[in-house]
Amino acid sequence: MNSNKGNVDTQPVAAVPLRDYVAHINSKKCVNCGTCRENCPTEAIVELQRQICRVCPECTEQPVMRLDDIDAFCTKQSCTTACPLGISPQGYIGLARNGKREEAYKLIWEKNPLPSVCSHICHHPCEQVCKRGVLVDDPMAIRGIKRFLGENVDYKLPAYPHIYDEKIAVIGAGPAGLSAGHFLSMMGYDVTVFEGNTEPGGMLVRGIPEFRLDRSAVKKDIEKLQQAGLKIRCASRLGKKQIEELKDEYDAVIVAAGTPHGKEITWVKKWNYDAVYTAIQFMDFMNNDQATMRMPHQNFVVEGKEGVVIGGGSVAMDTARAALRMGASKVTVVCVEEGEYVPAHKWEKEEAAEEGVVFMEGYSPKAYTGRVNTLEGIDFMKVTSFEKDEAGKIHFETDENQVVHIPTQFCIVAIGQYADNIYPPADQETVFYAGDIAGGPCSVIDALASGRRAAFAADSAIQQRTVRKAVTEHSIGMAPRDEKIFPCNRRKTQRHERPMADADQRIRNFDEVEFTYKEK
Repeated sequence: MNSNKGNVDTQPVAAVPLRDYVAHINSKKCVNCGTCRENCPTEAIVELQRQICRVCPECTEQPVMRLDDIDAFCTKQSCTTACPLGISPQGYIGLARNGKREEAYKLIWEKNPLPSVCSHICHHPCEQVCKRGVLVDDPMAIRGIKRFLGENVDYKLPAYPHIYDEKIAVIGAGPAGLSAGHFLSMMGYDVTVFEGNTEPGGMLVRGIPEFRLDRSAVKKDIEKLQQAGLKIRCASRLGKKQIEELKDEYDAVIVAAGTPHGKEITWVKKWNYDAVYTAIQFMDFMNNDQATMRMPHQNFVVEGKEGVVIGGGSVAMDTARAALRMGASKVTVVCVEEGEYVPAHKWEKEEAAEEGVVFMEGYSPKAYTGRVNTLEGIDFMKVTSFEKDEAGKIHFETDENQVVHIPTQFCIVAIGQYADNIYPPADQETVFYAGDIAGGPCSVIDALASGRRAAFAADSAIQQRTVRKAVTEHSIGMAPRDEKIFPCNRRKTQRHERPMADADQRIRNFDEVEFTYKEK
């Protein structure tokens, strides 16, 4: 079961028709790493999930379920299918448990070119659907185990092979661009990644604060990719003319330039006060002391001042927490969403609240107030109705008679970002898009998955072949009923949360707030 005859994820092959073959798996030895399933050319192997009995009310604290619901839940989703990259947490946790740490790390790396980065900041959708967490007590600490492996396994990436003469250009060295470059290089292409900034990483170094992502993790992952042979040209800012030249010189171009510009609240009067910044401007200045995108009169000093962050997503949480570390006396996050509709993850809000961030949900900005160019406050209107459509676009109405005034000396607008309009449209023949600029979810793990899809699409167009579905998607089957799990028969141990710095200590600096598991 655990033998690996080649990494199918990097070797797209022609589609194979399903055949009536059946494979026998020894479930006592299988760690559900997914290797057999992805390598089987006849798709005779599927992921099987054991049922977890939830009939008895006293068995666990989670709600009871009917037998039919237990069957349906068993095959609905797993931690593997919840991961945008399809990594099997069960696989590398099982290998790590049995002392096979290098094999565990290799299983992660084969699908994730930035394992250290993700072990710090991935929003771990795998943990959100972990059956132990949903049906028994707490989910497995998947991200924490991944980080432990990353910091305790010295795995050297094998050199990329040179198989094809075709050359591929990737625009942008953020997560999506690095992912596309990595997977294309693993396939055997000559790949060059062009990055406009002086260092690779994109928003990993521009937009994410160091207290969430230590820069050494970014450097470690990227250096491994470069040592394996990935070519990255920094300080290569491209215009329309240069991009057209790339199309002529290279057999395919993957645009992974991201969305580097912050949206502004242009519908509110007097939006150009000296202390109103977009989240990108603020984080650029904080992370890299880069003030090139600011207006000539803007002042980024927030020490001793009260501030407001407009927006309710992950970026809003990051900027609010960063402002407190820069010495702001008070930071209030205001967003149009309320409750479960607030886009930030629950744990992000909890950590921000622990550090002193104040929240005001269900309000939309009406006007900035102040004198000359000096911001003194913001008026907010109460949101009376709110809905999100199937495309994820929000619609809301406000009551102009219900107004709340918040005194403030600076404001950070974190309502989204947009891309440059200099790139040619995707044609799925020579030009492909990946990452935030391609649309869809915009987390780091989603960007990596988008980069891999773009790499497969480019390979398919060049070689006129398709990738087997087993590589990118799969269904879940039900394990034999005699392997059903009864929680009352399992010794339950309390999940060890990753150690974190105390809130009153961590807001005094930009040191990372989460630590790594110890050996014990």
